[in-house]
Amino acid sequence: MRHALMKTAFISAAVLFAAAGIARADCEGDMFQLEQAMKTPNLSADGKASLDDAAAKATAAMKKDDDTACHQAIADGMSRAGLTLE
Repeated sequence: MRHALMKTAFISAAVLFAAAGIARADCEGDMFQLEQAMKTPNLSADGKASLDDAAAKATAAMKKDDDTACHQAIADGMSRAGLTLE
């Protein structure tokens, strides 16, 4: 019985760590898309400003480990620039 409990605790911890890694990867993936969006030709000044603002907000959220805010900032900035986050 004790062995099964230890095994269950280990598997639960592994799942939690894996989920945290996936969330960070999503924010990093969003940041990569934002970088690519900044290279868009014929981007308006307002669009560039929206992307710059999104980058600043996303970076601050990433430093706080707030992946939801990071994703939201990038999605909002790209939307205001007329682009979509995939």
